[in-house]
Amino acid sequence: MKSKNRGLFTATRALVSLLAGVFLTVGPSSGETERPNSDLLRFQNGDTLHGQFLGLKDTEISWRHSEARETIKLKTSKLRRIAFNGGRSRKVLRSLSFVHLEGGDRIPGTIISLDAENLIMETEFAGTVTIPRKFVSQLSPNPHGGALHYLGPFSADEWTVAEPPAKEEDPPPLPQEEKEKEDPAAAREDPENIEEDLWVFSAGAYYSNGQLPIAIDTRAPDKARIRFSLAWRNRLNAAIAFHATMSQPELPDDKKKDDVVKIPKIAPGKAGGTAGFAYTYGHSYVLTIYSNYAQIYRCGFDEEGKADMDRLSNASANLRLEDAGQAEFELRCDRETGMIILFANGRFVSQWEDHRGYVATGSHLAFAAQGVNSRLRVSDVVVTSWNGMMDSAQSMEAEDRDVILLTNGTDRFSGELSGLKDGMFRVKGSYAEMTVPQEDVQEIRLAREKRTQENDEESSRQRVRLLLQPYGRLTLRPLEANAERMNAHHLAMGELKIHLGYASLMEFSFSNSVLDLWDDDY
Repeated sequence: MKSKNRGLFTATRALVSLLAGVFLTVGPSSGETERPNSDLLRFQNGDTLHGQFLGLKDTEISWRHSEARETIKLKTSKLRRIAFNGGRSRKVLRSLSFVHLEGGDRIPGTIISLDAENLIMETEFAGTVTIPRKFVSQLSPNPHGGALHYLGPFSADEWTVAEPPAKEEDPPPLPQEEKEKEDPAAAREDPENIEEDLWVFSAGAYYSNGQLPIAIDTRAPDKARIRFSLAWRNRLNAAIAFHATMSQPELPDDKKKDDVVKIPKIAPGKAGGTAGFAYTYGHSYVLTIYSNYAQIYRCGFDEEGKADMDRLSNASANLRLEDAGQAEFELRCDRETGMIILFANGRFVSQWEDHRGYVATGSHLAFAAQGVNSRLRVSDVVVTSWNGMMDSAQSMEAEDRDVILLTNGTDRFSGELSGLKDGMFRVKGSYAEMTVPQEDVQEIRLAREKRTQENDEESSRQRVRLLLQPYGRLTLRPLEANAERMNAHHLAMGELKIHLGYASLMEFSFSNSVLDLWDDDY
């Protein structure tokens, strides 16, 4: 990871030298306030340049650098993306509801009304917008169904790196200065002495830099749905601990022994293998995911404080992720019944039942890359309550009928969605016409035959993609922008004035390759 960063640093210095004509040869004029270099520009060739986005016009952006005397002008055809504010938007959208468009855009906001022709939304980033219904593929008034317990990640200090415990007899590690006193040359050459972040936070995602887990207390309930997106480099080899205590049980004094391990602290340390799951995550379940299969370990302790681990049996847990590089997963778990269910990319994978009783008594969630060369990106983590039912309407779509799923996760029906008025959805079913309160609807999948794709003329024009925090995505033709606002044209919504404070990324080059999207150097 550090060699990569040094390479990028060298490339950036080369870029700076090419821009020598606009960089400072003298200091800034007196009275001029130097603005922080909080934005990051990445070029198509991988070079990077910190600074501040000042605006965009036609096919050229304006960029400010603290060491540049004048504004830098750059062609957008040479750019890959801009990360605003280190990949973290200055403002976070409060509304969790959204509308999904056929082209892939996700428009966050509150649905105000709907008829046969148009949908009207109130948004925080662009005010009131009107979307022709033919562009809409999905409505999600309450996308998370049950009560929301965690949504993120949104900042670099939300999660904590967790270390497996050391045994009592293990000597404490020497401080860095003591190592250098013993053998300065060896200390300089030791790769472990190169400072590097164990996990890097960038643009709403955590990137692993080794095998240590990262954990957070999501306050997950007894019946929980845990959704997350994983991307990986090299071979997929991930461990996900859920309902974890992240600690070992305290033993009575008469049971304590010299060889009993310490309760682990939440701090950097050495990574452990599969046998160390219980010592690392405490009472928990650990899902291990590989490219072609998944399995779950039951992690607990016996009366002597030693790990008691079993692999839960199931009929089949086959995955088909060999060439994907990224996937969306969902776990559904129930302490009362001991049931655990796994979905991948909306497809049912497997179900496990712990007949010994649900061992995990905590509420922490943790992720770790297990392979030596494996690297993970963790994003879009959502933890909600779950009603315990095996609903399948999340992935249901029909050619000629609209499919409605209610927030209880069990009730769903199909028909023709005629509209939304005064907070009530009106649906014409096969045998009756119904009205459903908006707050009771989780999502609606619209009939495929009534949707339309973008036209070729619009798709051929120069466009940018804005990512809004937490879940917005807009593909636009930019007209003009300054550091705060952008005037742009959207295929479905027409002319928009967008508040860029909600944007975390502006992409100029779109790619489905996880290697192109992998960006942990903010």
